Amino acid sequence: MALGGFRSDDGVTRRDFVNGALVAATALAASGCSAAEAPLDEAAAWDGFGGVGDYARAHGNSHAMQAAGHLVRDGAYDTPPRTTPTGETYDLVIIGGGLSGMAAALEFLGKRPGGSCLIIENHAIFGGEAKRNEFDVDGIRLAGPQGANSFPVPAGPGSRGYDVFTAIGMPRGFEYLPAGGTAKALEFCKDNFEFQYWKDRSPSFGWFFGEQGGAGRWARDIWSDDLARAPYPDAVKADFVKWRSHVAPNGGADQSEAGFLRWLDSMSYKDLIEKVMGLSPQVTAYADPIVASAISGMGCDVTSARAAYGSAMPGFRTPQDLARLLEPEQHSLPGGNDVLTRHFVKTLIPAALRGDRSLDAIMNDSVDFTALDRPGNPVRMRLGATAIRVVHDGPAGAARAVKIDYAQGGKLFGLTARSVVMAGGSWVTRNIVRDLPEPHGAAYRQFHRTPLLVANVAVRNWRFLASLGLTACRWFDGFGYCCNIRAAMAVGRDRRPLDPDMPAVITFYVPVFYPGEGTIQEQAARGRFEMLGTSYADYERRIRDQMARLFGSSGFRQSDIAGIILNRWGHAYLCPQPGFYTGIDGARPARDIIRTAHGRIAFAHSELNGQQNWIAATDEGRRAAEQAIAVL
Repeated sequence: MALGGFRSDDGVTRRDFVNGALVAATALAASGCSAAEAPLDEAAAWDGFGGVGDYARAHGNSHAMQAAGHLVRDGAYDTPPRTTPTGETYDLVIIGGGLSGMAAALEFLGKRPGGSCLIIENHAIFGGEAKRNEFDVDGIRLAGPQGANSFPVPAGPGSRGYDVFTAIGMPRGFEYLPAGGTAKALEFCKDNFEFQYWKDRSPSFGWFFGEQGGAGRWARDIWSDDLARAPYPDAVKADFVKWRSHVAPNGGADQSEAGFLRWLDSMSYKDLIEKVMGLSPQVTAYADPIVASAISGMGCDVTSARAAYGSAMPGFRTPQDLARLLEPEQHSLPGGNDVLTRHFVKTLIPAALRGDRSLDAIMNDSVDFTALDRPGNPVRMRLGATAIRVVHDGPAGAARAVKIDYAQGGKLFGLTARSVVMAGGSWVTRNIVRDLPEPHGAAYRQFHRTPLLVANVAVRNWRFLASLGLTACRWFDGFGYCCNIRAAMAVGRDRRPLDPDMPAVITFYVPVFYPGEGTIQEQAARGRFEMLGTSYADYERRIRDQMARLFGSSGFRQSDIAGIILNRWGHAYLCPQPGFYTGIDGARPARDIIRTAHGRIAFAHSELNGQQNWIAATDEGRRAAEQAIAVL
C-alpha cells in the first residue's frame, strides 16, 4: 500500500454508543462551534470505541480533529485572529508529526546541533497515519495498524532509507512465530496488502464468490489453476491470465526508459488494461479495489498507469522480473509502521518513551507525554495543536521570520520561526500558508486526496477462519472487499503463536470510492461525504453483517467479536492522476513545483513521490529540512 511498503524507485467488552443522529463535521465547522463545544454523545457516536493504551484517543481522524480542520478549510481564520503570543522563537518549526515531519527533525538535529526545533501535531499522539490500535481481550494485549504498515529492511549502505534506519536504531532482523493449534499448516501474509495481489498464491488465501460460486462459495488459491474454479467465462479467465503474465507493448514514440514512463503517465491504468492490452472490464473491476486500498484510494479509471507500474501491478513486467522486484521481504509489526515513528521519537526525545532502546521497550513501554514538549529539549513536540496560519513576517524574499498561529485546547496561540517545514498533507498546507505563491497554489490544485477506512476487529477466537483453511479473504460485494490476520511477530516477551482458539486481530482496509462515477474530485468528495456521514454504530453493523455472511456457515458467532476500532482517514491517499509525474502538455510537474521552497517555508509530503511509503516520506522530510537549514 502507498501507506505501507516501498516497492520500487519511484476481553474488551463491546461498548454501546449513543445511536442519535450524527451531525456532520462540516455542519459543526460552518456553525462556528468549536470542537470542545460539540455534544458529547455526537462525538461518541462518530468516534466509537478507541481501544486501550496511549492510542485510544487518536484513532484515525477524530470528530474533534475533523471539526478543527474544517474550521480552517471553511475560512474561519481567513482574517488574522487575535492570538496569545507564547513568546517563543524556534530555528525550525515543523507542521506535522508523522514520518515526514520526524525525518525533517532528525535531519535538523544532525546538521544543526544546538538549534531549536518544535513539531506541531494536531493528533493526540504522534505518528500521523503510522499509528496503532490496541485491544485487551481477556487479559491478552493485541495491536493492529491504524493505516501505514509494511516496510522492507534497506539492503545496505547506500540503499534508500539505510542511513535513516541506522540513525533511529531500527533492528535489521525480525522473528516470526510458527502458528499453533489447528493453524500449523496455514500460511500468513506478513502485512495487510501482499495477499491482495503481489503474493496471492497460497492455499490459505480464499475468494468468496457467494451465490456466483454455487455450492463452492469459497475458492482457495484461485490462481494455481488459472481460475478454473472461479465463476468467470472462459474468455475472461484468459484475460486475467494475460493480465498477470503478459507485458503491455510500449506504445510511446520515445522508447527510452524515460519515454516509457512519460507514456505510462499519459493514461490511466484502466486505459492500459482495456485499450492497450485489450482486456475485459472485469479485469479492471478486479483491480479497482486493490489499487484503491493499496496505492491511490481511487480506482483504475483515475489512477495514472505509472502509479500502477511503480507499485508493481500487472501488465508491466514478466512474472520473473516481478519476483525479483518483490524479493525484499516486507515486514509488519503488531502496530504497523508505528515501530518507525516510535524509534524516531526515542531518538529525537529519548525521555518520551520510558524504557531502553530495545525493540521490546520501544514498542511496548508507555509514552511520557509530559516529556514531549519539555523546555530544554533540542526537539519539542506539541500535541493536539492545529496550525491555522503560517505566513512570512514581511515579503517572503526579505523576511527574517515566519509567524505561526495554532489552536490548542480551545485557545489560539502565536509563535515565531526562523524557518518552517510543512510536513502535513497538501490539503492542510494549501489552506494555512497564507502567502502561498500562485504557482504553488496551482500545483496544489492538482493534488487530489482520497479517503480510506481501516477497521481492526478483535476476535476472541478465529476458528471460523481456520475451519475454512484460510487466513486472508477477498470478496466482491457488501462491506469492504478483503481482510486478513497477519503473521505473528515475536516482540520481546510476547511469544504467543497464532492459534485459532486464541484472540487475534482481523484487519479490513476499506476504500470508499466509486470507480467510473464522475471526475476524481467528485469521486473523492463523495467518498469523504459517505465516510464522514456514517456513525460508528452503522459501520459496526455493516462489519458484523459482512462477517456473518462470509463466515456464518463456518461457525462465526457475533459473540466472537470482542471489539471494533474504526480509523477514518478523510485524506489518506494522494491519487496520482495521469500527468501527475511528468506534467501535462509539457508543463512542469506539480510535485516539482511544491518541492521548491517558498522563502523560509519548505514543503515535505510523502505524496510528492506519487506512491506513499515510509522511504518516500523520510526522503521528502529530509530534503525539506535541508532547504529550511539553508536559510538560517
